[in-house]
Amino acid sequence: MKLILSDFEEGIAILVEGTYDAKTIEVEYPDMIYTEPILLKGEAEKGPGILRFQGVLTTAVKRFCGKCLKEKSEQLSCDFDWIFDLSGKDTVEPLENVRELLILEHPLVHLCREDCKGLCPYCGIDRNEGTCNCKGNGYYASPVIIKKAKSNKERNHGTS
Repeated sequence: MKLILSDFEEGIAILVEGTYDAKTIEVEYPDMIYTEPILLKGEAEKGPGILRFQGVLTTAVKRFCGKCLKEKSEQLSCDFDWIFDLSGKDTVEPLENVRELLILEHPLVHLCREDCKGLCPYCGIDRNEGTCNCKGNGYYASPVIIKKAKSNKERNHGTS
C-alpha cells in the first residue's frame, strides 16, 4: 500500500484503505498465525511537510496458549496515528510502521486465560480440565533426583 502524495491536497483528509499479507511482511510467530489479511483503514491528511495517517489496523489470528497449548481464534484491532516526514518523497509506504505495530502488540507469552494452570510436566494432563495423581503416586520427582538415582544405580550395579 503506497500513499501517492500528489493525490492529497493540503488540509483535506482522505479516506484510505489497504491490506498486507503477514507472510510478506514477516510478522508471523510460532505461537500466533494470521488467518486473515492485515487491513489498514483510516484517514490521511497532508500538512506542511508532513502526512498524518490515523485509523485502525484489524486482522484475525490463531494463538496458542503458552501453558496448556490450547488454540484460540480471535480478532486483533489496533488504533494508530502515524506522522510521516515528506521531505524529498513522492510516496509514503507505511509497511515498517505496520510491522512495528504488530511486533509491539505481540505478547511475550499468550495465555488462554489469566488463571491457566497449564499441563502437568509428568503425565501431560491439562490441569484446567482435571487433576492428576503424579504427586500422590510418587511420580513427582524432579529431573535432578531422577538423574542422581540413575547415576547411583549404574555405579552400584557394576560393583556386585
